[in-house]
Amino acid sequence: MNTAEVINKTMEPEDLRSDRAQAVVEELNALIRLLQGRGQRISAWYGTFGLTGEPDSPEQLNRGYGYRPLPDAADDRNFPWFLYWEIVWVVLHNEFRPGQRLLDLGGSSSLFSYYLASKGLDVTTVDLKQELVDNANAVARAMGWRLANRVMDMRALRFDAPFDHITSICVYEHIPISARVEINRRIRDSLVAGGKFSITFDYRNPSRAARIGSPQEVHEQFVKPSGLVVRGNPTFVDTGTNWLLHPFYSPRVSWGYRWRQIKKGHFPARQFLATKRENDYTFGALFLEKG
Repeated sequence: MNTAEVINKTMEPEDLRSDRAQAVVEELNALIRLLQGRGQRISAWYGTFGLTGEPDSPEQLNRGYGYRPLPDAADDRNFPWFLYWEIVWVVLHNEFRPGQRLLDLGGSSSLFSYYLASKGLDVTTVDLKQELVDNANAVARAMGWRLANRVMDMRALRFDAPFDHITSICVYEHIPISARVEINRRIRDSLVAGGKFSITFDYRNPSRAARIGSPQEVHEQFVKPSGLVVRGNPTFVDTGTNWLLHPFYSPRVSWGYRWRQIKKGHFPARQFLATKRENDYTFGALFLEKG
């Protein structure tokens, strides 16, 4: 019988209720308040600045039916409980220590990269958005953190030394599958012996671009090409609950948004008028290491 701890799984609010999880939640709230109090910008869960919070905006509709913010959340408009789960879950299942070298893929200006830098890690982020990189470097200088941010394609990582940790928070679902596989084939070379690779991702997102919706797809896209060893439970666990709704299927989303999604190839034109009355996807996490 497999007694491995179940850490490779989809999210549940109950995951945030332990004392250890709540301690990280409180630290995140304190960091948000500190940075905002000093006028330092943090990118929201949508990877951008300045979400409006308008009820019919795609970002708000994406939160799904029955959304409930965390109690005492510092800024739920920009950081919903889903993002807290991603950060907390990755933190709880790693032994992050001051001085460790960490590479965060696609996380420039993110709350996650700021949090790790604030804990004394030597953090590097790569991103394609110059605005996010420039802002993160300015925040690093203002806060005195060891946080370096670079404009770099994840498919062409170029560093002089390997990392103790490589992380990525809800980025891979935005990358074509062929590129995901290529990136993951190269991850091993960027890790020290025993180094950890920890990621979160959209799971069951109905967009044609996402396509991570089964334990087999998790294995084929991440585990198999990386050549890394799964930590915890070897087979990804789907808890079966959906917490988010793709805005395309909200009856309140604009026609313009629907058409743009169709033009990008995310949904077929025949579904232009389709709606859903229940949430359709969730987030998941996967933990690997270099043997």
